[in-house]
Amino acid sequence: MGLDPIRYKPWNGQRTEHAKRFLVITDHVFRQKLRSKWLLGIIILGSILVWVFPIIIFSLTPHDSLTTEVMLETLQNGLLFIFVLIAASLVCADLISEDLRGNSLVLYLYRALRPERYLLGKVLGALLVLSLFTFIPPIALGVAVMATQTGPDYLASMEVIGRTIIAAVLTTIFFVPVGVMLSSFTTKRTYAAVGIFMFFFTMTIVAGIFSESDINWQLLGPGNLLNYWYDIIFSEPLPQGLSLAGMALMTFVLIVPPVIVTYWRILSKGVGK
Repeated sequence: MGLDPIRYKPWNGQRTEHAKRFLVITDHVFRQKLRSKWLLGIIILGSILVWVFPIIIFSLTPHDSLTTEVMLETLQNGLLFIFVLIAASLVCADLISEDLRGNSLVLYLYRALRPERYLLGKVLGALLVLSLFTFIPPIALGVAVMATQTGPDYLASMEVIGRTIIAAVLTTIFFVPVGVMLSSFTTKRTYAAVGIFMFFFTMTIVAGIFSESDINWQLLGPGNLLNYWYDIIFSEPLPQGLSLAGMALMTFVLIVPPVIVTYWRILSKGVGK
C-alpha cells in the first residue's frame, strides 16, 4: 500500500489586529470557564438561592414601586458573599497559573501581545463570567419588581435600578484583582483557588475578632466592606464612628496594588515585543 504524500495546507485565516488581540483572550477565558461543570453548578445554585427566590417573592408581593430596601435586603444577604467568593476563586484560579505551568505566557508576550493587553484580556474574561451571577441577576430583580409594581412612580424605580447597576459593577470587580494576583504566584490552580478563598475568609475572621474594640476593624472583612458601600450607593446611613476614608483606603488596597503586582509578575516572566 502506497503512502499518501504529505501536502502543505496553507492557513487561510485572518490575523487579529494588535489592538484587539486582548479580546481573543477574553473570549477564550469566557468560553473555557463556561465549560466548567463546577463553576456552572455554583452559578446556577447561587442564582436560584440568591436571586430567583427574591424575584418570585418580591414580584408576587403587592408593592407600589421598587425600593432601596428590596435591593439592599438581597445584596446584603450573606449567601451572596459566599457564592461570589467561591465563584471568583474558581474563575481566577487558573487565569495566569495555567499559562505559567505550560510556559504559554512567554509565547503570548513574544510579539503577539503586550503585558498590559494580556492582563486586560484575562481580567475582562473573568469579569464577564462573574457578571452572569453578580451583574445580570440583580438588574433582572429590579426590572421584575418594577414591572409588577402597582404605583405610578416609575421614575423612582428607575433610579433604584440605576443605583443597582453601580452596586452590581462594584460586586463584579471587587474580588477579581486579588484573585488574578494570587493566580500569578503559583503554577497550581488548586493552590490559587484555595489561596483566594482563604485570603478573603481570613480577613473576615480577623475583622470579626477585632471589631469589638473598634468598628473600623470591620472594614477588613470584604463582605462588611461591600455592605457598607451598598449603604452609600442606596443612600442609607453608615454606622456611627465608621470611617469613610478607611472604606476608600481599604477598597483601594484590594483593587489597585493587586493589579500592579500582577502586572509586575507578568513582566518578570516575559517581555512583550
